[in-house]
Amino acid sequence: MSGMTVGSYWPLALLVVLPVVWFLAWRNRVGAGRLRMTSATVLRSLALVAIVFALMRPTLQIKSADLSVAYVVDISASVSPHFLDQALKWIGQVNAKHKPAQSRLVVFADRAKLLDSVDEARSLTVATGDGPRSRQDLIHQSATNLETGLLAAVPGFEAGSIKRIVLLSDGNETEGDVWRALARLRAEGVRVFTIPAETTAENDAWVAAIVVPEGVHERTAVDVEARLFSQQRAAAQVDLLIGDRVAASRAVVLAPGDNRVAFNVHFLRAGLQRVTARVRAKGDQFPGNDALTDEVLVRPRLRVLFVEGGKSGARYLADALTEQGMRVSSASPQNLSDDARLLADKDVVILSDVRADSLSRDASQRLQAFVRDQGGGLIFVAGENTYGQEGFAKSEVEKLLPVKFEAKRKRQDIDLVLLLDRSSSMRRGKIEAAKSAAMATVDLLDPEQGLAVVAFDSMPQSVVPLAPVGDKRKAQELISRMTSSGQTNIYTALLEAQRLLMQSKAEVKHIILLSDGYTARAPDNPSQSGRGSRGRTRFVNGSDPWPKDEEPLANGFRSIVSELAAANITLSTVILGEGYDLEFMCTIAKWGHGRCYLAKTDEDTPGLFVGEIRRLRGDSVVEEPFRPHVKAWSPTIAGVDFAAAPALKGYVESKPKRFSDVLLEAKKDLPLLAETHYGLGKTVLFASDAKDRWAADWLRWPGYSTLWAQVVRDSARRDAGDGLSWRVVRDGSNALVQLTALGAGGSFRNGLWPQARVTAPSGSSSVVALRQVAPGRYAAQVPLTASVSAPWHFELLASRGISAAEVARAGARNLFYAYSDEYRLLPANLPLLRALSEQTGGVFTPAAEQIFKPLGDGGVTSAPLWRYFVAVALLLFLIDILVRRAPWLWHRAR
Repeated sequence: MSGMTVGSYWPLALLVVLPVVWFLAWRNRVGAGRLRMTSATVLRSLALVAIVFALMRPTLQIKSADLSVAYVVDISASVSPHFLDQALKWIGQVNAKHKPAQSRLVVFADRAKLLDSVDEARSLTVATGDGPRSRQDLIHQSATNLETGLLAAVPGFEAGSIKRIVLLSDGNETEGDVWRALARLRAEGVRVFTIPAETTAENDAWVAAIVVPEGVHERTAVDVEARLFSQQRAAAQVDLLIGDRVAASRAVVLAPGDNRVAFNVHFLRAGLQRVTARVRAKGDQFPGNDALTDEVLVRPRLRVLFVEGGKSGARYLADALTEQGMRVSSASPQNLSDDARLLADKDVVILSDVRADSLSRDASQRLQAFVRDQGGGLIFVAGENTYGQEGFAKSEVEKLLPVKFEAKRKRQDIDLVLLLDRSSSMRRGKIEAAKSAAMATVDLLDPEQGLAVVAFDSMPQSVVPLAPVGDKRKAQELISRMTSSGQTNIYTALLEAQRLLMQSKAEVKHIILLSDGYTARAPDNPSQSGRGSRGRTRFVNGSDPWPKDEEPLANGFRSIVSELAAANITLSTVILGEGYDLEFMCTIAKWGHGRCYLAKTDEDTPGLFVGEIRRLRGDSVVEEPFRPHVKAWSPTIAGVDFAAAPALKGYVESKPKRFSDVLLEAKKDLPLLAETHYGLGKTVLFASDAKDRWAADWLRWPGYSTLWAQVVRDSARRDAGDGLSWRVVRDGSNALVQLTALGAGGSFRNGLWPQARVTAPSGSSSVVALRQVAPGRYAAQVPLTASVSAPWHFELLASRGISAAEVARAGARNLFYAYSDEYRLLPANLPLLRALSEQTGGVFTPAAEQIFKPLGDGGVTSAPLWRYFVAVALLLFLIDILVRRAPWLWHRAR
């Protein structure tokens, strides 16, 4: 297919001369010269037209079937030399067989060269290994730059030909960005055919990264993670060195791909520490990438102020933190109130089981300033004394915490009747559970609060008469004598409770009924049957308590419970038994304006009684066993196995604030461990205690020390005052220098001109300027070359706005770059190679025939036509001269 294009159209305007030429020719016609004049005019007109077409620069576009192919070969260190040798042989064979119109060769690693033949590629000199890239004429094998390799092929194509690139590479680029070349390739109509290359080694393992958490402190246990990559499954020895000391070792079996190996280690001194991870895998073929070194800034030991409000001997938490390498100072609430200097050098303050009235207003305000303005950490550990007097509700301390406390309500007068089913269905462990629940209730009530215990089967029997609890031991002894026998009649038991409470003057009059719900019927008509009547003796079945034909029988229970409610006597039910009538028990609890509880096991029964009593009294302290539930993940609780943790025995109820993070729950929507940020610091609430009352079983749990060490570390003071903080991190083959400059109170220092001196492993040095990239933040980028001999050294310089004293406090930094990423011998990046072919219309892993197959993308050649029109015009001009200068032709014609 062909077509024609023109360069411009303005020469067409010259055609207006033609009418003038013909007009003048007509005016000059004479007898015998008329034919000669007409012929000359035609010749001159055609010559003018030819000149006009020549000035329009016409071009003929002719589609070409010539194919131009460029073989782009990756010769970086990660590609197998055997593969390269086979690739060059294959290129020669393919060219000889398919005979493309043009063939070029591009070899590349960190840079590219366009060559004319395979022989030229074989004789090419390259630089091997890491090190400074001093010679710009050499290709250095220590990097892979796909972008450079592909773009180098474009100028080598024959104009107007079909353009094909055959890329032979592992696709693991360490420099450049191949996708930046995509637009140019598309614009040039280049199709890319990709062939994955084999890597240098088939069995290699290396250290990809060392991960150290922020805020590492001297002598404090910390988890350091070595991230490894292995090409094959292999047994290996992994060592972690701090300085030259082997701090930990592990024998592992590496899986193909990414592996993570964690070490729990201690840094024995503060300051910059060198950390090295080393892997020795069985059958490793390339030892040059087996070790990686990084530098960690270790802060001094954490300083903790432990304030205990309970008994003086409760130092379990303080001792655990001391074993974790922290400096723990103990103080009483009175010390904290009297001595303003206690907080001066502390990173964290722990308030453990402290009464609100034991902290002065000045102490609370100092804690507030410590957290908000100085970035300190505050950990509030609850306990039985937390609600002393009015508690912490609406206090200065509560403002700092992630929760709100419910103000403890005034103790109310209570008269309580326990109705305990002792029928034959309550034999064995159930009667013992009922007695335990009753004894727990006795233990919980205040001596002046009233209690009656009624055991019932077919008839009620008073075990403990209604009276102030007084001597709890006597009441518990009476309860312990209970035995089980007989059938069940709940109606008569309710009548007995009504009789006991009708004359009560207490603010709260309440009944707790414990039974499985299988009972004799209430009288059909209680008003006629009398209070002492047992009524009919039909029993409620578990599936349908009141069948449709016997629904009137429910009126007896509804009537008695309604009378109780009218007298402000409330009723709650606790269901216990292997078979039970849940609907019946919950229905009468609903009528009685109480709650219905189901004891899933006998052991749950006392806790349900205790919870109900606390609900009645309005207590926020709940003493019942529970297991923590993880609500959200956080570094604070990372790695702690709460599924293996013993139960805690109590907690304090609170409500999380809007922007707090609840990590552990005691019960649904009741926080156990919560945290929040307050100003520059952080505060944490633990709603149980940390000593031998509620956490008695936790003291022997291995996770106790781990959890509290992490809670303290994660809440400790951060750098929040004025000064400079900076770091140097590696990003590929560059170092990123990042500096944060803060003023008093954490304000940003803008408009500075920071500078850093960079010393290369070779000893040469240079100075780089950091530019401002955000409020108070400055950055610079420094090109790197790998060196196993020494690290890169960075140090700040005093400059405008930055004093020499600040530079000295900030210290220097080292960046270890022992080997380039080229020596991380990853498998071929098949997704990248496949996507590159798809995006350009090529083929991934093609057969040779597919590379040379016509795909309707033939090139176009351009043939300029203007010279032909000039030649025609010249020829016509010569003929015109002949016509005018040879009159004898015209005489002969006459």
